[in-house]
Amino acid sequence: MDAILTLATISAALRLAIPVALSALGAVVSERSGVLNLGLEGMMISGALAAYSAAEATGSPWLGLLAGAIVGVLAGAVLVAFVVYGRANQIVTGIAVSLLAGFLTTYLFQQNYSIGQVPPRLNRIGLVALVLLTVVLLALVWFVLERTVFGLALDAVGEAPEAADALGYGVDRIRAIATLIGGGFAGLGGAALVCGPLGLFIENVTAGRGWVALALVVFAGWKPLPAVVGAFLFGLSDAVQLRLQGTDSAVPYEFFLALPYLLTLIALVLRARASRTPAALGVPFVRGTT
Repeated sequence: MDAILTLATISAALRLAIPVALSALGAVVSERSGVLNLGLEGMMISGALAAYSAAEATGSPWLGLLAGAIVGVLAGAVLVAFVVYGRANQIVTGIAVSLLAGFLTTYLFQQNYSIGQVPPRLNRIGLVALVLLTVVLLALVWFVLERTVFGLALDAVGEAPEAADALGYGVDRIRAIATLIGGGFAGLGGAALVCGPLGLFIENVTAGRGWVALALVVFAGWKPLPAVVGAFLFGLSDAVQLRLQGTDSAVPYEFFLALPYLLTLIALVLRARASRTPAALGVPFVRGTT
């Protein structure tokens, strides 16, 4: 065990955790407003491709991060149009956004790089810079949610939108802003994955991390700090399984590949009953109805 839990493993855990943590922060914001963001995986991979394209063209991974966040916001705008203003089913729409983004990014990537061709690597952002960025954004999200009028209004919209509307808060406007913020964070998470630890884009690069982020939000009870802690635990289990694959073991390597997701599922099941779901999560708001 001492040979596994080394400084290198902790460093790898941080690199693997940061994209999930950023996406989870975005999901906390959007879902506390009542918008179930099942499009998170699609927003992540869209941001990842945008970040790779921008960083490759400019040579700056920081501009890649910015491009990923912007595309994440644009993907969030699609969700806003359908579920906030169009009152569409949030589950179906979110899954559709993720599927469409997955197919579209694969198609666009294959237009530039044929099968078997190795895409060029990017200049990568250092781990310390990414950790500092995540800590700053965590503090910002916590402050906005817990210490500002907007945070109080956002919680009111997610718990009792009719009451918030009666008090003069624009339910649709607040939900739209929260969803756009969530999309931006998800795109930034995908960008951090590409411009940080990997330094390149491959098809399905997010590998389900958006879904893990959604599960961690439930595990965290829709609170930002526990969501980031949960992301680190996921990253740690992912780093450990990478180390275990290199050991002499009779256990099939597929078990180690599934280990981080299995541990996330177990943690979700154990924690889900104690989590307090926002009362209006997934429920479209129509003025004049109860």
